[in-house]
Amino acid sequence: MKNRDVEIFEELFFNYHGRLVLFANKFIGDMQVSRDLVQDAFFMLWEKTDQLDIKKSPKAYLYQSVKNSCLNYNRHLSIKENAEAEISTRIAELERQVYDGTKTPYLSLIEQELEEKIAEVIEQMPSKCQEVFKMSRFEGLKNKEIAERLGISVKMVEKHISKALVILRHELAEYVGVLLAMFISKM
Repeated sequence: MKNRDVEIFEELFFNYHGRLVLFANKFIGDMQVSRDLVQDAFFMLWEKTDQLDIKKSPKAYLYQSVKNSCLNYNRHLSIKENAEAEISTRIAELERQVYDGTKTPYLSLIEQELEEKIAEVIEQMPSKCQEVFKMSRFEGLKNKEIAERLGISVKMVEKHISKALVILRHELAEYVGVLLAMFISKM
């Protein structure tokens, strides 16, 4: 091996490559990664033949090298997964804070702007539509109660509410994402 004899190296490769891949796969559970690690072990053996002090056989060296690479890979994977989980947890916490109006001034500003926009849209509605909508949504009255108070039919109340909702949907279309986030955070 010290002379980098290609024939000896090829013989080692063909005799042990498949076995080493299966050996690595027992640790890794991913054939492609196992092949890569075995390939690296053979590459290291070829490149550092002059520097390596192989006291046992090249076979034992290769198996130990592959085993160490597998352990290092699994350790690296574990660290990566833990870091990803930590980042995911931190992002989730930040998202909760952003969408929880009591914790961030940012959301309070958005809520305030949205409330102002809703009030503006309601004020621009036709007067009867506006009146019915306010009684329904802000006073919490049922359609029948609104109809009795205003002396109109329940069907007319439903039409005014439907019209108000269409106007709001149209005028607040750009705020849909914010509304959804606020709704979810209140659940």
